[in-house]
Amino acid sequence: MRKLIGIVASSVLAVSIGASSAFAAGKSPAEFYKDNVVTLILGAGPGGGYDLYSRTVMKHLVKHIPGKPNFILQFMPGGGGQKAASFVYNVAPRDGAKLAKLSNMLPAFQLLRGNVKYDVSKMNYIGRAASMQYVTMVWHTTGVKSLEDAAKAKKPIIFGASGVSQSNYIVPTVMGKLLGLNVKVVAGYPGTAAINKALEQGEVTGRAGAWSSWISRAGRLIDSGMVVAIAQSGLEKSGDIKNGYGKPTPLLLDLAKNDDERAILKLFASDAAVGRNFSAPPGVPKARVKALCRAFDATMADKAFLADAKKRKLIVEPKPCEWLTKVAADIVATPKPLVKKARALLGWK
Repeated sequence: MRKLIGIVASSVLAVSIGASSAFAAGKSPAEFYKDNVVTLILGAGPGGGYDLYSRTVMKHLVKHIPGKPNFILQFMPGGGGQKAASFVYNVAPRDGAKLAKLSNMLPAFQLLRGNVKYDVSKMNYIGRAASMQYVTMVWHTTGVKSLEDAAKAKKPIIFGASGVSQSNYIVPTVMGKLLGLNVKVVAGYPGTAAINKALEQGEVTGRAGAWSSWISRAGRLIDSGMVVAIAQSGLEKSGDIKNGYGKPTPLLLDLAKNDDERAILKLFASDAAVGRNFSAPPGVPKARVKALCRAFDATMADKAFLADAKKRKLIVEPKPCEWLTKVAADIVATPKPLVKKARALLGWK
């Protein structure tokens, strides 16, 4: 009899939860977000570019979301962004109350590494705040002031990285393989701030990072000459990034020796286009995703947001959710023969 009562009670609870979920899903965006709290999950630790962009964007984004919710940040470093991506995709509620600022390298990593616990083609992107033009910097004591100098360096340049899925690991690794530079990459740092600290303490002698992060979080190191730019990684070259001799730094894509190398470098550089992206888990009601997309667009044009971004030295190069979704899908659709060659370059099976 007790067993029967237990079964009945469990069934009633399941029906109750199902009805509650259905009721919540039926709410309009304004009804759902009113008096609610949106949690932004970051695939990195505090103190770096992820943190700064997230705080700045979310401060203004919630004002444009119907219902004007409050927000909090949840830091989830680990595995170069894989831990957060897996959580958002598999565990986070799919109601729109959990948003994410995940690694821009996820689409390429899913393609190159495989066996990941997420599918970027099913994520709900809500927009991009900026591209992530990567710049490779070295510590001044190395004596390296240009890519040519790096090619002649006898001692290895030791790069700090957060994980193998991140550009701060892939960029120096590719530079070593394709350009023959003497580099060593040490992964495992929780984020940009930790790598910058390691640079200053002499643990590492180089870092490949987003230009936006360098100028916003480590501008003093650039201004004082403590770090020197030697190369750029992205799809387009920025002419205002100079090396230690005052000359423009080269774009890695332009250094390809043949079509295959260029195609591989283009694949690796695609993460720059994904950039400072914001997303929601798959399965969020379409009306809420649409509301989040349009709120993001409004935020990017908000004068108060733009003023805050300028004050914090943040680059703003926005793209809408529709554009970002297509870019991620295009990366995942890269031909298999090219993917195989890219994997071989990184030493991945």
